[in-house]
Amino acid sequence: METILLVIKYVAAGLVIFLVFGGAALLIWYNIEYSPPPPLPGSAGLRTETGETTGAGQNILVLVPVPKTLEVVSSTFNLPGTAIFSSEPGRREMLEGLIKSQLDLPVEGSGQPWIRFIEETGLQAQGYAMKIDNGGIEIAAGDDQGFFYALVTLRQIIEQAEGDIPGMKITDWPDMEVRGVMLDISRDKIPSMETLYRIIDFLAMMKYNHLQLYVEGFSFGYESFTELWEGKETPVTGEEILLLDKYCAERFIDLVPNQNSLGHMSAWLATEQFSDLAECPDGYKLMGLIDFKSTLNVSDHRSMELVTQMTEDMLPWFSSPYFNANLDEPFEIGKCRNKNLAKDIGEGKLYIDWVKELESFISSRGKRMMMWGDIVTRHPEIIPQIPSDVILIEWGYESLHPFEQNCRRYREAGLEFMVAPGTSSWTSITGRTGNMMENISNAVGSGLKYNARGMLLTDWGDMGHWQYWPVSYAPMVYGAALSWNYESRESLPLANFLSKLVFKDKSGIMGNLVLDMGRYNRFEEYQMLNMTTTMMAYMFGILDRMMIEAIQAKLQVGLFDFIGYDHELAEKVMARFKEPSPYDYRSVIEYTSGLRDRLSETKMDRPDAQLIIDEYTNAVRMIHLGALTKKYILYRREYSPDENIDLLQQIRSLSGTVTEEHRRLWLARNREGGLDRSLKLIRQLQKHTDREIRLMQRNSLARFIAMTGEKIRAAAASVYIRTR
Repeated sequence: METILLVIKYVAAGLVIFLVFGGAALLIWYNIEYSPPPPLPGSAGLRTETGETTGAGQNILVLVPVPKTLEVVSSTFNLPGTAIFSSEPGRREMLEGLIKSQLDLPVEGSGQPWIRFIEETGLQAQGYAMKIDNGGIEIAAGDDQGFFYALVTLRQIIEQAEGDIPGMKITDWPDMEVRGVMLDISRDKIPSMETLYRIIDFLAMMKYNHLQLYVEGFSFGYESFTELWEGKETPVTGEEILLLDKYCAERFIDLVPNQNSLGHMSAWLATEQFSDLAECPDGYKLMGLIDFKSTLNVSDHRSMELVTQMTEDMLPWFSSPYFNANLDEPFEIGKCRNKNLAKDIGEGKLYIDWVKELESFISSRGKRMMMWGDIVTRHPEIIPQIPSDVILIEWGYESLHPFEQNCRRYREAGLEFMVAPGTSSWTSITGRTGNMMENISNAVGSGLKYNARGMLLTDWGDMGHWQYWPVSYAPMVYGAALSWNYESRESLPLANFLSKLVFKDKSGIMGNLVLDMGRYNRFEEYQMLNMTTTMMAYMFGILDRMMIEAIQAKLQVGLFDFIGYDHELAEKVMARFKEPSPYDYRSVIEYTSGLRDRLSETKMDRPDAQLIIDEYTNAVRMIHLGALTKKYILYRREYSPDENIDLLQQIRSLSGTVTEEHRRLWLARNREGGLDRSLKLIRQLQKHTDREIRLMQRNSLARFIAMTGEKIRAAAASVYIRTR
């Protein structure tokens, strides 16, 4: 017994010595590595950068998409209060409906026609020719879509005319056959039916003809799995899809079913019923840091049974001939249960076998499968095995994405494909305007060069889907403009069009305001991928700066889990992170405050004008909250306890206002399900803020001991993260 006690005593003494000396070593290392934040530059001021004419320039006629040719003629036409038209008998009913919906005019059955529809087979598909003079309006087209798009253009003209419509001749057609938008309805935010109808109206005005509602988890009401979502979520139901499908069809928009079918299955794998279908049942460390359990075990036949049953539940509600199975980012494939098999046959083989089996099922249901191309570009050896009917979607959301390289590869392989840039709205709060425009231009230009079938502009909702719907107007207008007429990009009247026809702002400033709202990230350390660094503050909450810097360094390297291992791309990405600027919280706050204050000068003639102002106002609060949080993390060791308490109380008060307003604004356009999840990061920040206030309120000795312990923990965590 004495021997055991002696051993315990020596072990305990050794442990104490290790902790003391180890802690001391970590503390010394922390103090060596720590350096005060660099000084900030001078005041940013308020600058707009679009360079577009405002004010008097608002009287200029702006059309987006810009027609291929437009010739002004010296005459005008006074628009009557009712429509009298002539057309072929077979199209009369359709055209009458379009006149009512697009021109908002009642139709008379007799009298002298002032609008004449003429079939002309020699025009481009979806194209039209329109002539307006003092004798009326003549529209020629070779198909129904052409007549529809002519009326969309005419509506834009009428909305800008004051009684008399200027005379002109227009000949127009799209560069890309398919011009689509994909809305994420699975990252917490599911729009109400009224919001979805208004979104469809907007897409029709921009001549989009393809819409997908991205589904993962339980944002669609699967009839075979009601016990997993009923009473817990507020999904889009099959009956609602029927209504949306009809509404889209009337506007020549193909509503395409969309469902992730391999990766992104976290919600399903979190249930007791399907948890054992995970490739990595104990989770997988993505980027070495983030716990993931999102990918199905492709070797378990029950995985395919689940996906096919989900698909059987979804497909009958859609009339589209297409189905997007997604199949992107199966991060864990071949990492756990199939690790040995992956060593034998390769991860690419595991993936393509799943693709072929699923495609066979989908084609048996009369649908043509679409899928993302990220795994194909990582494993080009599987290209010859891709079923010939599959349409690949090449996605990339940064300005530097190698669209041209990957589009060329698809073209050379004889594969049909589309390009998918992003709105750059998600995890940015008010967008990233510069990246958005370069990303869309790069995607569309490369797609046209290598004969892509079309564009699918994605609008994701990562990290709580905090961006409000109006933030996506600008990128969706820009994507529509370039996919219809790519050559118009150099002189596109984007800000003017946004002001006049989207926001209906008689002051003419709203277009520039929303574009400039997406430029606050120029005051950040570097151009972060897929988000702003202000938004990143919410990811970490209030942690020691050294720990956050270690995590950021790890994430930067781990980004290649997402973008692959293209060496040229890797060099471009890593170059962004070299020699970062100081985070200029002061300019972020000053710049966005100036833009927010100008919102009161707008004169929007829309039913939701005040809602839009409130949405942007709260978005600016979110940016300020992130900026103040980063300020505290950077300077807390430089400030006195009283200064820190004052800053923390600002953060706490602002987070309460943001939360309350976010809840109100969310419910104005969206269903309630997912709202509480959306607020998770703000609640985390509030807890961290309360903890820090308590720390700063302690006496000096207790505060010193606590902060010294924090330094040791931060140093240990930093060493651990850096060496993993």
